[in-house]
Amino acid sequence: MVHRIGILIFIAFVLAIPPAFAGGSIFSPNGVGEELPSGGVRAIGLGGAGIGLADSMSFHSGNPALIAFTPRTLFRMSGHIGWWGTSADGRHDADAETVWRDFGLYFPVSSRWSVGIAANPSRHVDLNTFSQRIAQFNDTNFVHYEMRDVWQGSTVDLRLENGVRLCDKVAVGLSVVYTILNNSSKHTIDLDQIVRSSYYLDAASRQNETFRGWTADVGVHVQPTARLGIGIVYRPRSTGEWTYEFEKSRSDSIARHERSGGSPGYVKAGISYRFSPRVVGVMDVQSGQWSSDDLGALADVESPGTVVNPLFLSFGVERLPERSAIRSGFTNWGLRSGAFYRKHYWPKRNGAVVEDVGITFGLSAPLVASTAYLHWANEIGFRGLDENKLGAKETFFRTALEIEVSEKWFQRTRPRIPK
Repeated sequence: MVHRIGILIFIAFVLAIPPAFAGGSIFSPNGVGEELPSGGVRAIGLGGAGIGLADSMSFHSGNPALIAFTPRTLFRMSGHIGWWGTSADGRHDADAETVWRDFGLYFPVSSRWSVGIAANPSRHVDLNTFSQRIAQFNDTNFVHYEMRDVWQGSTVDLRLENGVRLCDKVAVGLSVVYTILNNSSKHTIDLDQIVRSSYYLDAASRQNETFRGWTADVGVHVQPTARLGIGIVYRPRSTGEWTYEFEKSRSDSIARHERSGGSPGYVKAGISYRFSPRVVGVMDVQSGQWSSDDLGALADVESPGTVVNPLFLSFGVERLPERSAIRSGFTNWGLRSGAFYRKHYWPKRNGAVVEDVGITFGLSAPLVASTAYLHWANEIGFRGLDENKLGAKETFFRTALEIEVSEKWFQRTRPRIPK
């Protein structure tokens, strides 16, 4: 027992460490960001699906109605490590990234009502790209310089959640969501030391934008039969303010302006079907609701054409763990695999569409009896299938870990009087 608790604390410490290195997708630096599959690491192993799956294990955090089925207080924390290989314009780059994924605490107020507080990333960008160029100045001499383009950004949803079971087969949920989105772009030109003079100077410029606004997730879960589950989630477009700043080297002024805008909404639908008591299949579909005001100032300068709504399809199959306090061994492990297709909007090429395909697999292992689990998942995929149109293509591999502890914290129990 002691060594398992030690392992649990060590993993929690590793997940809490800030990123030591960074990478990311070349398709992200556009004010939109890369859509990360959400819902927790169990959902990642199922291709990102699971909003229609309700059981006593790790739930898909994208559907607030599912927290109504948590029998105990539940704490979860996760992060991932990813590797990227990018080819663009004849150049090749390899990057790595570490990103936290999910943090939440959920506890039942009564036998039918549960509440939670959570922080979930919905998008993430973190890419450093270097390129070599040659410039010709007025003296007709060729001057060598290095040009650096650095994009960084992230989006986090801070959530206050409620889930209520209306009966054994129907639950509803509501999450109040505060979204914070940040994107930055820095452009630097470093001249060779031998050519620096009053005429030739290093130059740099920085753009930064931040969005803050409110929205909500409304979720429903219905269990028509013992085998079939259906989930639906709707998020309206959030409303808030964009703040944009521009700064350049050797300048004391910072251009700054604000404007009202929004962050995208979506509609999700999913189903689950139990082929047997321990084998279940899931499938989800998500359609984004985008507007040109959702892209921010950095994307405005790209003059995007018609905004294309993203579309995500995912499905997976899982063997559920037995979760027995008596029987030990592999029967208490969960196994899963899945696949996904995602279509993103990319204004950098006037509304080009970036497509992702990939496969996933994962497992869940008990750490402390049946009350604590370690969830692990892997994603392997390709992004930018039409390389001729987009001018770039990527391969990516991400591995994610999540700790989930389920205990009777904050729960009052009535003492039983013996008869």
